[in-house]
Amino acid sequence: MTDAEGVASPHGAMAFFPGYPLLVRAVAHLVGGPYLAVGIAVSTLAGIAGAYGIARLTRHLGGGRRAELAAVALTAAAPMSVVYSMPYPEALLVALVAWTLVALLEQRWWLAAACTVAAGFTSPMAGPLIPVVMAAGFVHLYRSRDRMAGAATAVMVAPLGMLGYLLWVKTTSGVPGGYFEITERGWGNTVDFGVATWGWVLQAFTEGRDAFVVLTAAAIVAAVVATLLTRMPWPVWLYTAGTVALIVVHSGLVQDRVRLLLSAFPLLIIAAIRLARGRHRTAVLTVAGICLAGLWFGAYSVAVWPYAI
Repeated sequence: MTDAEGVASPHGAMAFFPGYPLLVRAVAHLVGGPYLAVGIAVSTLAGIAGAYGIARLTRHLGGGRRAELAAVALTAAAPMSVVYSMPYPEALLVALVAWTLVALLEQRWWLAAACTVAAGFTSPMAGPLIPVVMAAGFVHLYRSRDRMAGAATAVMVAPLGMLGYLLWVKTTSGVPGGYFEITERGWGNTVDFGVATWGWVLQAFTEGRDAFVVLTAAAIVAAVVATLLTRMPWPVWLYTAGTVALIVVHSGLVQDRVRLLLSAFPLLIIAAIRLARGRHRTAVLTVAGICLAGLWFGAYSVAVWPYAI
């Protein structure tokens, strides 16, 4: 496999978490179909499951039926949502995260534990979810005597999916820094606390001549500002803030940050709730306009811009 520079890397494949590929392989062996078709089908089904999770989470955040529909529409047509219908792990990740957050708000600890383990095995973007589940479990154990076994289980097993894979990479590859050194060598991923990201954003706004570059920079800034100004139940906000922070503080490829921002979907839920409280016609036209813009962005990124996927 080659890295971001097109250089062959013996351990490059280990930079990609195995949850989604293993699921596609299992389904392909079960139904006997080609991997590409099965991958698209798995992503589509995961997207449907994620839509139900997003609708239910919207209800917990104070939205009604109109807000639920608007939230599903905004997340389904968000910039780079085209990957939800491609053999990419984003649809599966969003579904797992959405149902984990629902489970936390409903104190369904076994579901939260299972979804968190699966999410941690699917993508490094599940990293912010793990401490949120653990913190919510600790808070519940401190405040309540109800469902203690489930909360304790969630605290203990939440990190196992991600930690298990990171440990496997470390022991199998023989690379001293394991997963983190592999991604640093191949993709330049290091924690620089936002130096590279904000430098790129500033350059995009002052020198950018390509719509994709400027809009990507705008999306990063908008996500940071919206996270700081948005009020949500603390587990949902903490997950969203952690996700946006993770996207900003690491260096490496910047062009794929909009795809990574799909994991910050609670921001779109809050936007949908606020739109649903206004006039029906205004809400419908606004959601439709945002969806068209997001779909255009995805089409442009796939058909024109060579570095988004």
